[in-house]
Amino acid sequence: MKTHLVFGLLTLVLLIIVIGSRREEAFGYDTLVELAQDMASEGYLSTTPVLPKELRDLNYDQLRDIRWKDQFTLWRREGLPFQARFFHPGGEHLDRSVEIYEITDNTIDRLRYSPDFFDYGKNALPRRLPDTIGYAGFRIHHPLNKPDVLDEVAVFQGASYFRALAKGLHYGISARGLAINTSAEGKKEEFPVFTKFWLRRPAPYDKEFTVYALLEGQSVIGAYQFTIRPGDETSIHVVATLFFRKETAQAGFAPLTTMFWFGENTSNTFGDFRPEVHDSDGLLMHRSNGEWVWHPLAWSKQLQFNAFTDSHPKGFGLMQRDRDFNHYQDLEAHYHLRPSVWIQPVAGFDEGAIHLIQLPTKNEFMDNVVAFWSPTAPPPVLTPIRLEYTMRWLTEAADLPPVGRAISTRVDDQDKPYYRHFFIEFSGGTLGQLKPGEVPMADITSPTNATISDARVEWNDFNSSWRVSFYASTPENRKPHELMCRLTWNGAPLTETWSYTWMP
Repeated sequence: MKTHLVFGLLTLVLLIIVIGSRREEAFGYDTLVELAQDMASEGYLSTTPVLPKELRDLNYDQLRDIRWKDQFTLWRREGLPFQARFFHPGGEHLDRSVEIYEITDNTIDRLRYSPDFFDYGKNALPRRLPDTIGYAGFRIHHPLNKPDVLDEVAVFQGASYFRALAKGLHYGISARGLAINTSAEGKKEEFPVFTKFWLRRPAPYDKEFTVYALLEGQSVIGAYQFTIRPGDETSIHVVATLFFRKETAQAGFAPLTTMFWFGENTSNTFGDFRPEVHDSDGLLMHRSNGEWVWHPLAWSKQLQFNAFTDSHPKGFGLMQRDRDFNHYQDLEAHYHLRPSVWIQPVAGFDEGAIHLIQLPTKNEFMDNVVAFWSPTAPPPVLTPIRLEYTMRWLTEAADLPPVGRAISTRVDDQDKPYYRHFFIEFSGGTLGQLKPGEVPMADITSPTNATISDARVEWNDFNSSWRVSFYASTPENRKPHELMCRLTWNGAPLTETWSYTWMP
């Protein structure tokens, strides 16, 4: 107990020295890495205070009724191109607040809480709270859709979660700083937390915005730098240095979290009027050998887990490929306008695998899909691990992929058990180079030895695509089967590889 207390006091002193309310030397990513390294050898002791009971007891609707007053928006008075607003602390799942600092050329100031900054609606808090109580998170605003309107472009709130928007899109998929033991057998998942943020004050004509964050958890501590550049396609360049305090079974880098309930490949037996409900509809991968792979998401009654091994992958992401409103018919959620997110690795993605976890769900209110990169070897203790990658938040991109893509997947259950009829439509890319009368070949395989029969390739004149159909069958068991399909011409691939897990 005494040793733990000494570590806590040392941490507090270190924080005062490094991030005191004002100091003359410049603060940057290297400073944060030094802080994280010094804290890594100490026992875990969160430096953020537990919230008072009246804040922890606030429910979802009560928190929604507390709104930030626009006149107190950070950098509004100066008319800067990026401005920040803050979330009120509280709620049953957020019993601690975060500290947020403003960085100028030669100062660091802690952004103090005040009840005067908020409209509490119908809520009546029993007492005035101290200004050191902190915030639950923040959101960054920038002229994204119109030059004279400040739209939300990014939000950091809850554990290590954050989200971003590109022009014309609505919030959907989320990202995290790090995932720990998410799919490690027999291990409890850990959720490290961004406990402190530093927001660098923008210059009047800046096109990008910088956020620094300290990640703290029982197993790890890390320094993060986020460089956010909004636009038709919003990019977030991430640089991180991680120090693991103890042995960890699994680390997940660049984790993405999304929702898939049902789509065109799922029989809608939920009594819902909408044809499809999902934030993302597939996992796209660009393997180190240059192959593009598309793995549609799918609903199942049981947990689905895939691991796609690779070394130095060129990229991966969870995409919302279907942009047709008629396929969703939702006037409120606007699922056709949810972002796709592409991870483009720069450093730290060596030997490992892209993990995809899909949990069963009965509604659209749970983020039931997770994807991340996990190294083969567990991370070494107290040895710095440097990560660098760019996140692209987007609607469409011609280079993702530059070849023909699978635009739809449909499955006919058939009356015969352990027997399915699959229909895949491919369009775009080099498929357009075929001459009239030329028909591509379908290369269909099953790595798990499902039986493939009656394969056909047909031109669909109604949407200018090539339709591949085939039957798959398996002996009478419930073993999942992997199916793969692509279109070729003279032995060369014209499309990405469609990859599917069939749960008989």
